[in-house]
Amino acid sequence: MNVRLRTDEAPAIPAMGACFMCQRDYLAVVAIGDLTRNGGPGHEAIEIPLYACRACEGRLRLLLSDALRSPGRPYVLAGHPH
Repeated sequence: MNVRLRTDEAPAIPAMGACFMCQRDYLAVVAIGDLTRNGGPGHEAIEIPLYACRACEGRLRLLLSDALRSPGRPYVLAGHPH
């Protein structure tokens, strides 16, 4: 399964629902991505929309920006063999 976050789309319209990160219910949530599974022999492809509250949306965006900024450890990027 893969999680695909939507980062470059227009802001989503909030709705009431459950946050998939903090698992709280009855919050204003926005659609932030999809949980997907590719199809294959004996498997059906699925795509489930993911919703998060504003606090968790901010946390996910920070995690994403950190991951894009520094994709590896400094010694790996420097070319050290260990």
